Amino acid sequence: MDRIDLDELNTMLSDPKIPERALRPYLMLDPIESQGFRPQVVPNPATLVYDETEAAVALASLNGVSRWRRQLLYRQKIKHWTGLRVVEEGDSWFQYPFLIEDVVDHLFEPWAIYSCSSAGDLLSDMARQDELIAAVVVERPDVVLLSGGGNDLLGDGRLARYLKPHAAGMSATDHVTDAFNDLLASIIEIYRELIGKTLLAGARRVVCHSYDYAIPNGGPWLGRPMIKLGIVDRQLQRDIIRILIDRFHVALTAMISGFGDSVVVADCRGTVADNEWFDELHPTSFGFGKVARIIRAKAEGVEVESVEGSDLEAVQASRPLPVADAPAVEALLVADEATLIAEIGRRSEIIQYAPDAAKSYSLELPVNSGEESFATFFSEVGKKVFDRWHRELYKLMCGDGGDAAEERDKLRSALKLEQAALIGAISTALIAVAVPVFIAPLVAAVIVKSGINPAWEVTCKVWGEKLDDLAPTDASPAG
Repeated sequence: MDRIDLDELNTMLSDPKIPERALRPYLMLDPIESQGFRPQVVPNPATLVYDETEAAVALASLNGVSRWRRQLLYRQKIKHWTGLRVVEEGDSWFQYPFLIEDVVDHLFEPWAIYSCSSAGDLLSDMARQDELIAAVVVERPDVVLLSGGGNDLLGDGRLARYLKPHAAGMSATDHVTDAFNDLLASIIEIYRELIGKTLLAGARRVVCHSYDYAIPNGGPWLGRPMIKLGIVDRQLQRDIIRILIDRFHVALTAMISGFGDSVVVADCRGTVADNEWFDELHPTSFGFGKVARIIRAKAEGVEVESVEGSDLEAVQASRPLPVADAPAVEALLVADEATLIAEIGRRSEIIQYAPDAAKSYSLELPVNSGEESFATFFSEVGKKVFDRWHRELYKLMCGDGGDAAEERDKLRSALKLEQAALIGAISTALIAVAVPVFIAPLVAAVIVKSGINPAWEVTCKVWGEKLDDLAPTDASPAG
């Protein structure tokens, strides 16, 4: 992919008709400034030519640009709109700028949505700023959507303040302190006041939502705070998060009962699959799509469609990776196998020293450093990593029975897709068998380039013969 300069990016940003997915290759998360429910987007130096001063001045608030683009699209849409009018206010589940299709992105087509959300907002921010109330008065919406509380409870490493250090014999419930219950009560009270003011301003219907059961994975918001308290068992970590999410849902549901039928809660618990989380707090684009279906059904007063329906499955199988763009996937297809193998090795080594890199969806290949000794080393590591996951994928697709039958059927049906989409489908399958997302698309690209027959029986036969000719690896690299 050719690099562009800052002027070209600004031109693209200023045109709301250019979809955000077309901008994603030029943007990335700021690994230092991003916090919990407050993701910060910065220029991607791999695809954008700029100097630091220029970028700091011109792109100081890409999060704000994302919201401005939404509001401009709303103004263009509302002129002749006869459908549902919506005002939304919330956190990064409603506004995750550029890099993920969040809940509001998924609802933007069927509804006309005026956006007040800002990634990182606390409920107290929403109540204090009164932006929502002004929007309700002016826009006269049919529905108001609210997303809040997650940042108050879990953002910025707050989790450690509300859990007890681990000791032998403690249950998940034993770890939750009274301080969490006190915080939850204060959050619910702010919610009550905000909803009350929203209804007084003229809102006809308010839809709130619970969060889903996020998965601690050693990251800074859930995993690390627990590890510091001696809570290292993965299942115990998940059980604790489940308790917190359940308590939030119960408290929110109890509070809205005082408003009658005007306020409802969309129960999003148990919706997002384990392999549909972008990080410890946010689903992938696909995962957010499932959440959006539940919220839409609640807002429109209809039964929730199955979030596992055929439409969603088709989207999942035919699209690239959640934050990937087609040109970047095509670049993997034209790269030679040796380059891809060496990059697999390089990324595996990066994960050894920076574990958080494992969840990055970057598809960009680095410029050749010219250091032959490093290239040789990375190639050797890459071959071991590829061989390991190559065999695991073979077992998944060509095996029989077991617990992976559903994933196996999805993968076999995806073999008929064109190459770029097939890389996305195989990457999803690899992630499901614990391949880091930082590595999965590269392994998938090597496999696709080696030749895939639409008939899975033929692919498995040839594949098995190739693997039989290879000596099994006993390596256990980070990838």
